[in-house]
Amino acid sequence: MLEKIQIKVRAVSEIIGNQDVGIIIVTDNEETMQIAIVCDDIMKREIHRRLSHEKICNTMLPETLVNILRQQDRLHYEIIINDISDGDYRAMLVNTETYQPLSMRASDAILLHVISHIPLFASLQLMKRQAVPVMPGTAAMAIPYNALTDKMLEDALEKAIELERYEMASTIRDELKRRGKLPPLDL
Repeated sequence: MLEKIQIKVRAVSEIIGNQDVGIIIVTDNEETMQIAIVCDDIMKREIHRRLSHEKICNTMLPETLVNILRQQDRLHYEIIINDISDGDYRAMLVNTETYQPLSMRASDAILLHVISHIPLFASLQLMKRQAVPVMPGTAAMAIPYNALTDKMLEDALEKAIELERYEMASTIRDELKRRGKLPPLDL
């Protein structure tokens, strides 16, 4: 059986200097460790809208669909963020009665959690591999290279070379090479 820990959404933000990319920070319930999940700008705004309790959300399609499901059933589900591959976290919506999983993007799973309050978990193995300590009083955190998209890594590589930070550029290049996405650049 998959070992898991319950997590919660701590914040939704963006990478400084790139408003098109959102970061969803989730923590364990004790707020000792956290992971950053990359999402697009639209998802960042939709999650922020729900966390801010905007009244318009009450009549939006996702809320309406969750309300229909609640009328049909008691929502016997849980969400588990269980993997990461090439910068994309993956999640499952699991029926807790039949154990039938449905795969989904982690950012969509988090939006569903925020709207429906379906319990949110992360696999213990993933948290051990990806989590960084929570720094109280700050929203800043280190993001592992494997949690960044190919495009973000390519941009970071160009910036590291431009700033003559060759050790960082080499590490980024190694991650891109591991993914088979190495751009034609010479260091």
